[in-house]
Amino acid sequence: MAHVNRPSAMQTMLRVLSSDLSCGETDLTTDGVCIRIDEHREGRFRFPIRERSLKIVTMGRGVVVSCSPDRVEWAVQNLGTLTRDQVFSAETVARIQDYIRTDNQMLEGPVQKFVCTLQELKAFAVPPGMTLSIFRQEKMASLYGMASDFPHALSGHPNVSRPDMLAVVAADGGKVVGIAGASADCELMWQVGVDVLPEYQGMGIGKAIVGTLTRAVLDEGVLPYYSTAVSNLQSRQLATRLGYWPAWIELYTR
Repeated sequence: MAHVNRPSAMQTMLRVLSSDLSCGETDLTTDGVCIRIDEHREGRFRFPIRERSLKIVTMGRGVVVSCSPDRVEWAVQNLGTLTRDQVFSAETVARIQDYIRTDNQMLEGPVQKFVCTLQELKAFAVPPGMTLSIFRQEKMASLYGMASDFPHALSGHPNVSRPDMLAVVAADGGKVVGIAGASADCELMWQVGVDVLPEYQGMGIGKAIVGTLTRAVLDEGVLPYYSTAVSNLQSRQLATRLGYWPAWIELYTR
């Protein structure tokens, strides 16, 4: 599928997120809070389903809460009558954290998710003196020795449930200074992650390697998505400057 524009991207996102949250596609596009039991469905993201799970997602209208069966009653009583903004308020987030703490869990997020299409990908330039190389899955193992320096870009392991499919490497005179990688989080959507060495940040390297990687993922017929904490303005600006647009916000337990 060629992800040319927002309508095509929306079609893919609704398909994947509805599978991931065990809900209907319309649950993601209507007002109100929808609570569903988390279960395995084909096409979902390949993250493990925890015995006691809780995920909360909004695409801008209503909210979908997906949780393990033993948490449904709590979710109905504490989240079911709230508005979208109330669900994501500091007060409610604190209430959720208090609830899951008894299971030795912590709440992650809110995390902002972005997507990009061929139509919206913006122009970018390779900084002077930098060389960019593309690595595909079969060559990815050669980069894993650097995974500790580039943890957001590389998993560091060849046999994982979400394998590294593509990477773009920036080098300065033979020294690797930045890597952007794409992991196959599901069949239809690959997640883009990026790391640039601290002394090379602010030079446009991140934009160049993420832009190059985004184009390569789209050429594979896959929709790229980008994740960052809502407080990470630098990361969010990198995404938006390349044409990525805010697609959904998520809270989840770990």
